[in-house]
Amino acid sequence: MGLRRYAFLLLCALLGGAVAVLPAVAGSETAPATITAINTEGIYKEQHHYWSPATVSVGSGTVVTFSNPSASVPHGLEWTVGPATPSCSGVPGATGAVSWRGECVFAQPGTYYFRCTVHPAEMTGSVTVSSTGTTTTTTTSTPASGGGSTQTSTQTTPEGLAQGVPPSVLAGPASRALRLAGNQRGRSIRGTLEASAAASGGRLEVDLLARAASLAAAGHAGQIRVGRLVRSPLSAGRVAFAVTVSARAAHALRVRRRLALSVRILLSAPHGVSLQLSRTVVLHA
Repeated sequence: MGLRRYAFLLLCALLGGAVAVLPAVAGSETAPATITAINTEGIYKEQHHYWSPATVSVGSGTVVTFSNPSASVPHGLEWTVGPATPSCSGVPGATGAVSWRGECVFAQPGTYYFRCTVHPAEMTGSVTVSSTGTTTTTTTSTPASGGGSTQTSTQTTPEGLAQGVPPSVLAGPASRALRLAGNQRGRSIRGTLEASAAASGGRLEVDLLARAASLAAAGHAGQIRVGRLVRSPLSAGRVAFAVTVSARAAHALRVRRRLALSVRILLSAPHGVSLQLSRTVVLHA
């Protein structure tokens, strides 16, 4: 009886060890990742588009799924910077499409940058491929409908582009590259920015936002856009801009003698790198 009991306990120990090993093996497998096109509507019925998540890290050979579940808003996908072109199937290109789902496989380690072909300024993201076989994702938050204050830039040397690292679209830190006085007179906001070579051929958008209360806009809350400038294509170097406020904002300026505005600047490069800055400027009559 003693020998049988010993054999039974030994068998249980071996089975327990095998069970303990199984989760570790399963956990070491490379997990898939999914990136989805998201469409939202702001308080003024303006449309916002973004990828969720915008950034993922995967192991070499991992399949990344891209999808656009919308049946009314088209999106496409193009790769702008990276060590190689991933192998994709079922992914629409330049004109975009609705209700699609496709897959991409990455054979070489490195960072691959992508953007939507229909909304290139808003919808950018990246896939970082490592040789460790692990997959992680970075959660994307919904953009603020009133135009939040965000700033994203990456400084690198020109050689970094060959390694899949995007250069900055500004020629230096934003504190020096953007010249925008906090107090200005007249009906226009004026400023300059220093665009780097990476921004050549890109797009500049400047939006002026005013609080609805300062415009006596009944039935509205938050901010209302009172001016907009779009310039494309850009040239590297100093870029001057002037944005004139709308008739409603000009009337409020005459009555109040001053008008506080949020200036939102979006600078997008042809290869998908973008930078958004927000500043507060007070116009004086």
